Amino acid sequence: MKKLKFILFIVGLGSLIYLSSCKDDSDSTPSETDQQLITLQNNGTNWVLSSAGVSKDGFDVTSQFTGFKLNIGNKTYTTENGLSPVWEPSGNWDFIDNNPSLILRDGDTQITVSVTSSALTLTFTADAVPTGGRVESVSGEYQFHLASE
Repeated sequence: MKKLKFILFIVGLGSLIYLSSCKDDSDSTPSETDQQLITLQNNGTNWVLSSAGVSKDGFDVTSQFTGFKLNIGNKTYTTENGLSPVWEPSGNWDFIDNNPSLILRDGDTQITVSVTSSALTLTFTADAVPTGGRVESVSGEYQFHLASE
């Protein structure tokens, strides 16, 4: 009987040690880029122009983007009233070197990102050639100030 109690004690102690060494997966926190992706996706809701609007090279050009909407998905985006080539109707993006504050849109436009749960600021240089030859009127550094819809 003593042997049986001793064996049960050893098995129970071994089980406790094994179970206490198990890692709880629910304690893991998302990486900065994973958290940034969640924030950028805005619960599937569009980002729309805030009262600060849009500037190009320091000048207010908000009126050129009336009704602008940006929807950010998992490394994809769609827009309304984006004034191509500043914003195409849809495309792809990714973080640059896992930096949550820098993204590369459509493989050639680097965008600096500042985001909270209700505000998004995107700063980038558009230098693509639009149809019709309006290079000077479109090229420049843009800053979009957006809010959650």
